[in-house]
Amino acid sequence: MIQLTKKLLNCIIFCLYYVIILKGGGNLFDSGSILAKNKLKILYIFYTINIPINNTDITKFVLEKDYMDYFTLQKILNELKGDEFLTIDKVDSKDFYYLTENGKKTVDMFIDKIPKMYRENVEDNFKFLKKEIEKNRQLVGHYFQRKDKDYTVILQAFEDDITVFNLSVNVPDEDTAKNIMKKWKENPDKIYSEFINILFK
Repeated sequence: MIQLTKKLLNCIIFCLYYVIILKGGGNLFDSGSILAKNKLKILYIFYTINIPINNTDITKFVLEKDYMDYFTLQKILNELKGDEFLTIDKVDSKDFYYLTENGKKTVDMFIDKIPKMYRENVEDNFKFLKKEIEKNRQLVGHYFQRKDKDYTVILQAFEDDITVFNLSVNVPDEDTAKNIMKKWKENPDKIYSEFINILFK
């Protein structure tokens, strides 16, 4: 009974979105609720990037591209989550947003009404974001302070969730640890490749 009620509620919410977004008919971005239009914009970003993304990354790129202000974005993310168009999953102690099936259906229904210029802009901008996110997840690093007050830096590379490279370096202070992390983040592919080439020569 609870399951049926939940499905019915989602259906009602979806239908309300349909009515609100198309209020007045015509072009999606020429009429209707501004909030609904902005929600559709955000859904289209998740639809385009097609990978989980945390709040920091989505906020950074939306603000950089001047799609909307911070407070509007946070309100929209919370409402889309509350209406089950987005869901959140925790990965490595961070919350990541996923587009739900209802979110995908909404974008599929209205994709032709989104101006081509906006779609192309989102696709071009978020290709870079997707590459950055994927790179950061495949080549990762962190550091921590040991009981003896020295620091350990750990650099790792993953392929298909399998650890293929794992390097631990002990350093005397936090500045050195931060410097190593900075270099790793700036050019992890080059550092990883050089290590592999040296070891296999």
